[in-house]
Amino acid sequence: MAKKDITNIIDYIIWRGDISFNVDHFNEIDALIFARFSYMDLKNVIANDGQSIKIKDAYAMYHENEELRPRFAPQDPELFKLMALSERYRDLDIIYHEFLYDEEDIEQFSSLAIKIPGLGYYLSFRGTDNTINGWKEDLLMTFDENVPSQIDALKYLEDVASKTEGDLFLGGHSKGGNLAIYAAMFCKDEVAKRIKGVFSFDGPGLHTSVLDHIDDKIALPYVATYMPQSSIFGKMLSHRELQVIVNSDASGVMQHDIYTWEVVRKDFVLASEDTMSSRVFDQAFHDYLAKLSKDDRKQVVDIIFDAIAECDVVTMEDLTKNLAGNMIKVIKHMNTLDEEDGKIIKEAIGILSDSIKDGVINEITSHIPFLKHEEKEKVN
Repeated sequence: MAKKDITNIIDYIIWRGDISFNVDHFNEIDALIFARFSYMDLKNVIANDGQSIKIKDAYAMYHENEELRPRFAPQDPELFKLMALSERYRDLDIIYHEFLYDEEDIEQFSSLAIKIPGLGYYLSFRGTDNTINGWKEDLLMTFDENVPSQIDALKYLEDVASKTEGDLFLGGHSKGGNLAIYAAMFCKDEVAKRIKGVFSFDGPGLHTSVLDHIDDKIALPYVATYMPQSSIFGKMLSHRELQVIVNSDASGVMQHDIYTWEVVRKDFVLASEDTMSSRVFDQAFHDYLAKLSKDDRKQVVDIIFDAIAECDVVTMEDLTKNLAGNMIKVIKHMNTLDEEDGKIIKEAIGILSDSIKDGVINEITSHIPFLKHEEKEKVN
């Protein structure tokens, strides 16, 4: 949860909420707010039927049974309420809300479009929700060049483009940012020409093999990934787009929470560089991809989620409610692995641990002048 001593997107709405887009144009903080908006539970509020609803009216329906609706961050209802009360957001139209979930196909996808007066449409892609299924789909990215939700995102973009006119902006947080970039990179040329901004907020990149085939589209206007200084999720896979490092007042993995990202007026507060832990994870993850075959990476994911299945849970919240008991079940399952599966898991752990150890040593020695000089002489 964000600390009280920084200003974040909640404070931005309180400060900027009385000024419409006609007076002060769309900016990157608005882009983050719209990316977060797709996390709001709008089931039974709007469907993908071409009918639109204003944000203030959507909130009124949402609020009727708010206590029964899932929330993916404690601040989400407050964000929604402030948007519904503000001059800037309350009369914006939401349209084309899509929600897909398939446990068998490992698919979790949700999106919506927001019409921005005088500008066009912002297509917001939800990131990973709290379902085990959604987290498994994320890990599928470690070996599949595309996953079901990426195909969904591409189809959604082209479908919305065929029904609308004007500029298009795409954005999302976490996996949602990955979906925004994927859709933009693979859409038809006539759709790509309408895209004027792609915003990924701490979203994973794409496989290098995928990027090698779409170099001509990397230059789409304003394709950018924003990530906190200790990013983990945003460091996954490969990035060739602009990367912006944002200051977060949280620690480690908690920086993934966009409510901890620091905002001053209508700009992010930028960090000078990423942290050692982020760079070490980046190297460890890429070593893992390079040294473990695609088939073995798939096997690792299957083994992990077969073990989690022993806990008989549907969401990550269910898993953590009885974390100690569930971990015992996971460990018991791991102890039943056959020799081949056990070898793959040990190899994966070994690659990650060795890379992390080497990465930490390299980070430390790179800041000690005489060690750095000595290493340079060895190379020569």
